[in-house]
Amino acid sequence: MPRAIIIDPHEVLTDEAAIEREAIGTIRQLVAQAGVRVPETAVTQAEQAGVQTFAPNFLDAVIFRLVNRDFSLALKVSGQFRRIPVQAPKLRPEAAAILDVCHQAGWKIALTSTPHEDIVKALQKNGTWDKVNVKGPPPAMKIDLPDPRVLEFLIGNLAVTPRDCLLLGTRLDNNIRPAKTMRMTAIHLKLGRHGHEQLPRDMRDVPDYEAADIKALLTLLPTIQ
Repeated sequence: MPRAIIIDPHEVLTDEAAIEREAIGTIRQLVAQAGVRVPETAVTQAEQAGVQTFAPNFLDAVIFRLVNRDFSLALKVSGQFRRIPVQAPKLRPEAAAILDVCHQAGWKIALTSTPHEDIVKALQKNGTWDKVNVKGPPPAMKIDLPDPRVLEFLIGNLAVTPRDCLLLGTRLDNNIRPAKTMRMTAIHLKLGRHGHEQLPRDMRDVPDYEAADIKALLTLLPTIQ
């Protein structure tokens, strides 16, 4: 019987499509300013490679491809990109329902990262932010999934064992694989670029449950025993 759920908010609670398109456009401009020609086909190929190579950081992978694998130039462009303010992602209309269903199931809730402050404010406004028991690892830890220490920290703070804990995310590489490695129960929500396009590399990428969309997820969650 699950006692807790760890949710990767990226694409589960938020819709990242618009912010991702803007980020890719900004990266394309920075690469062009660095003197590298960036045709549309190169952008498409870089995006596909970022997903298909299971790069932990999708945007860094896109930059690396667009600068033709020039490591020094990739570092320069990546540094420039990180200094540019990024717009906040949009909270999914169903985000409150997802958190409510988990809370009603009696599960403690943790997030794999602290959402953007605008998302936090939106969750506070709809009354669901206080239902999140562990609001992500502290920034001082400076680690992200798929680093297993993220899950170890969250599980420890939830005071449960890995077998008592669910993991909900959209990425096979950053969510499902580390969860299965720790013998957690993994739920794959097939939304977003990674949710739609990633295919399992081996059995450790295969989730215990799949949901094709938010409606299917809300139907699935109460049935998990």
